[in-house]
Amino acid sequence: MSIKFKQRAMDVDVFIDGRHFTTCVNDPAFKAPFMGPVFTSSGQSFTRPDLHHKEHAHQRSVFIGIGDINKYDFWNERGMPLGLIRAQSINVDESEGSVSVKSIWQGKRGKKFLDEERIYSFTKVSDKVTRVDISLKLTASYIDIKVGKTKEAGPLGIRVADDLQVKNGGSFVNSHGGLNEDECWGETAQWCNYSGTLGGKKVGIAAFDHPDNERYPTAWHIRDYGLMAANNLYFKGGYKLKKGESILYRFSIVFWEDNFDPATFEL
Repeated sequence: MSIKFKQRAMDVDVFIDGRHFTTCVNDPAFKAPFMGPVFTSSGQSFTRPDLHHKEHAHQRSVFIGIGDINKYDFWNERGMPLGLIRAQSINVDESEGSVSVKSIWQGKRGKKFLDEERIYSFTKVSDKVTRVDISLKLTASYIDIKVGKTKEAGPLGIRVADDLQVKNGGSFVNSHGGLNEDECWGETAQWCNYSGTLGGKKVGIAAFDHPDNERYPTAWHIRDYGLMAANNLYFKGGYKLKKGESILYRFSIVFWEDNFDPATFEL
């Protein structure tokens, strides 16, 4: 297995066995860093590839966001007042198969709220299965922080390809056997698995909460139209960080082709 990285300015392309798998985008032309598109072995995108989509424009492939940090909106594209996540440094480690990004969560005029350290770790499980682990550390370096009770949040958000939407024949299940939005939205679960057909091939994205995350297992803000977000905030309430305190989230995402059983997956 070979995992290689190619850095272009602030963005990092990820190659697995010579194939372009995804890009860690940190360009300040966007409101916040994200990872995507994410490509299948045949070059189609598991995630919605549009970088400037008019519908839920902020839902760019695999992203991080929270809609209420001291009343600033770090989720939506045009929140009032708007929060921005600005990458400060990027480090690639091919020996570990990881990309680390340090960022600042700030207001549009530069008011600082949080320091972020995000680590993407890539593992080829098989020719048809790739695992991405995301570690997200948020530190209240500047002021006390109140994270509000908000539906507009993950912190992890994933927007699947349009062909995987329920109206286009896709579906999703959670770890309790719930099916689609009616049975999964707002429910707690260790994982959710969103799947459908791309180019005649069965593919899917399975997202896993980590047992060490706050109030595990997470509740899910997951929609038939293609959003999959791990969100305790709206369903269990917000929390506070005093200046100097941190919170650590860890998530695993599996991009699979043909078949995959999340119940057998080990974090």
